[in-house]
Amino acid sequence: MTALTGFRILMPPGWSQYRVDEAGRARFMEKLSARMKQIGNPELDVRLRMLANAQWRRLEQTRTHSVYFPDREIDGLAHLPLSLAVRQHVAPSGTVFADGLGSLTTTAIETYDTATGPIQRWQSEKAGSDDMAGITTRAVGYGFAVPGADGRRGLVFLATIPYPDDADPVLVEGATELVDSIMETFRWR
Repeated sequence: MTALTGFRILMPPGWSQYRVDEAGRARFMEKLSARMKQIGNPELDVRLRMLANAQWRRLEQTRTHSVYFPDREIDGLAHLPLSLAVRQHVAPSGTVFADGLGSLTTTAIETYDTATGPIQRWQSEKAGSDDMAGITTRAVGYGFAVPGADGRRGLVFLATIPYPDDADPVLVEGATELVDSIMETFRWR
């Protein structure tokens, strides 16, 4: 087997990738501010930039590599407020990658055997509190072990799907299916 050089994944039209570094943060903030200027709500602009900066710090703390967002308007496509983050994961010594994922979630992890190898998947929901009261967030995680390595290393993708508590369940399930479909395109390079 030749050495791996990374991965590829196909995103729907209107999605962008941002590296979780200073340049990626600046690029994202620039795009966010431009969008808020279009809306014409300076108070919302300040609040969203504060939230985005706090979220970016959390991404840096978890050593997230990149995030993907639907952030460009495409005629005929409605974008839901969801994101997909990717980071490297190394299981503790003496543990294989799949077993080491238990530290990332308290929910059951399912394994799916595919033509490209096993994929671990888990899903949870958390009701919002304080400023996020009335908003539930669905998290869907995916684990991909590096093939042919020491068995401990891989990539973890975490999709975040926030929705109002009174959202149509069909939309929430549709967003989950969209993320599942994106993850089906994952391939090692």
